[in-house]
Amino acid sequence: MTKENLKFNAYDSWAIWETPKNLKEGLTDEERQKMFGEAYIPKHFPIDQLPKNLAEHLKAVEYVIVGLNPGNEGASLAEESEAFLNFHGLKKSLDYRLAAVLYDTKLWGAFMTDLIHVVESDSSKVSTDSEDVAYLEAHLDELGVSENAVLVALGGKTEKALTGKARRKVVSLPHYSGANGHWKAENTRQKVEAIASN
Repeated sequence: MTKENLKFNAYDSWAIWETPKNLKEGLTDEERQKMFGEAYIPKHFPIDQLPKNLAEHLKAVEYVIVGLNPGNEGASLAEESEAFLNFHGLKKSLDYRLAAVLYDTKLWGAFMTDLIHVVESDSSKVSTDSEDVAYLEAHLDELGVSENAVLVALGGKTEKALTGKARRKVVSLPHYSGANGHWKAENTRQKVEAIASN
């Protein structure tokens, strides 16, 4: 894998995590989530799972998963810029929840980034505007991501910020953070499968 002249930023990553060793078919969504939680390696990105030619891979990206902003439990920006560690932070950030619902779907391996670059776990303290969306779209264009790629907003605030402002199609998933008391692996997995089937 080479980053050859690609303008990744410290907030970019990929929807790839280490998978549990004894993962088998027929698990419930909650069982799969528990296994991903037990196997989760904090501040680790499995770079060996990325394709060698990232420029070509970016052109073929079908989905871009967009968070609102980095939370306080993520990796430091210095760490993230080196190894795609955004969305791969400390275990208590619950990134493994997202990994478990994306696993073995078309969204596994999707490009990931944050809409704004303010580190803050309390989303009520974060605001967005159309310039943030324009910057995101320009960043995706610069990386060679297709206009046909679907933006998958994590959480209602991200969805609201993108809808009506983004050129690319916008869909949404519930956010996986512990602040989301409504998270259910089964319901979210069904939403992932619905997105992947359209």
